Amino acid sequence: MTSALALSPKEKLTVATLLKEFVPDKEVWVFGSRAKGTAKPYSDLDLAIIGEEPLPLLVRVGLEEAFSSSLLPWKVDVLDWATTDAVFRDLIQKDHIVIQTPLENIR
Repeated sequence: MTSALALSPKEKLTVATLLKEFVPDKEVWVFGSRAKGTAKPYSDLDLAIIGEEPLPLLVRVGLEEAFSSSLLPWKVDVLDWATTDAVFRDLIQKDHIVIQTPLENIR
């Protein structure tokens, strides 16, 4: 398991591959229980796609469908940073892990 995120190497590779395919030019953060280290085995994975402009609808839907169709044993929630209110942004900024920087692989 990848200790901080509670992901196996195979799960981490799946997440990295899908992020690189759909949002290679975006920074991506994990937030919620997996970032806090309180995740249970089947806790969802909360991802914030960072950017000032909203994600194109086809990109967001494609990414969500790809995660849904993957063999990951838990749900992946995708949050578009550009459309997120300031209060929720503040909460996420306090407790997150960067898993992708633009055009780089997952860490």
